[in-house]
Order: sequence, then structure tokens, then C-alpha cells
Amino acid sequence: MRDYKKRLEKPRNKIVSGMMYLLPLFVLFIVIEKFWYKIKHIGKFIAHNLHLDAFLGKYSITLTTGLLILLIFYIFGYLATLPRFMKFYNWFEAMLLDVIPGYSKYKSDLENKISPKPDTRIPVLVNTTLGNKPGLLVDEKETSSVVFFPSTTNHLEGEVVVVNNQMVQKIDLDAKTLLGIMKKQGKGLPIT
Repeated sequence: MRDYKKRLEKPRNKIVSGMMYLLPLFVLFIVIEKFWYKIKHIGKFIAHNLHLDAFLGKYSITLTTGLLILLIFYIFGYLATLPRFMKFYNWFEAMLLDVIPGYSKYKSDLENKISPKPDTRIPVLVNTTLGNKPGLLVDEKETSSVVFFPSTTNHLEGEVVVVNNQMVQKIDLDAKTLLGIMKKQGKGLPIT
């Protein structure tokens, strides 16, 4: 009987972790769906009053709703240039960071996809007791440095360590190349 419970424990843990991973995506899709249907009522009203349904047929509501959503995005883009609105937005976003789990990760992923910034971190090898460990130099002071060791599966996750400068050896790569090598579990890493 105990062996039976042990066998069910691993699939149960996988199901629970999968639910926790998909929960933010599920919430995002619900929010988008609710937003679309709220705007769709206004789009239907506009399409009917402008007689677009006679001209465009069944697609008039969809097109009007899409144009309304683009107009809303444009208006909020304009509002983002106003200092008072930005102050309110920063307050609201700080509240979301506290309430929605994983919001900061999704926000940074979206920002990187919309406007990728060049990664200025310097790839290094850090001498450890187990051997040289690849990482990215975040900050360098007189005697010690801050090094980020990215995970092989997700380059945004990893560990940050403060090490002595004598243990750090810079390598002739850019950060993007090193992160690509890390995804390949170290294949192609220059070994000196």
C-alpha cells in the first residue's frame, strides 16, 4: 500500500507544479478575453450606428472592436508621456508586483521581446573548488566582483555571488553568445 502512494506522489507533484506554472497564463487569457468582450459591446454599438454592419457584414463588429482597442492603446501611449499619469502608473504597477505572482518576470520578458537591450555584462570564468564556472560579470570593484551564474534552462534565473577578483578570468565572448552556450549545456565554451 505504501509503494502505491509513493508512485502516485510524483505525478501528483507534477500536476500541482504544472497548475502553478499555467495559472498566470490562464489569468492573462481571462483578462484579455474579458477586455475583448467589454470593448466588443462598444464596437457593436458603433458599427450598428454607423451602419458598418450593412457595408462590412458580420466582420464589422470584429473590425470595429480591433480599431477601438488600437485607439485605446494609442491613447494610453499618449498618456504615458504625461508625468502625472506615469506617477499613477508606477504606483499601480508596484501594487501589481505585490498581488500577481510572476508579474515582474512576465513584464521583463515582454520588454525584452518588444525592445531588446544589448547585454553589456562581461562573460567570465570563475575559479572554484570544482573547476572554472562560467558566469557574467555584473559589477567589478577594486578587490571583489559581483558575478551572475545563469541557469542552463532560463538565463534570467540563476545565482549571484560576490567573488575575489583574483578568481575571475574574462573570456573573449559577448553575453549573448555565452547564454547560448549555456543553453547547450556548455558546448562550445572556450577552455583555456
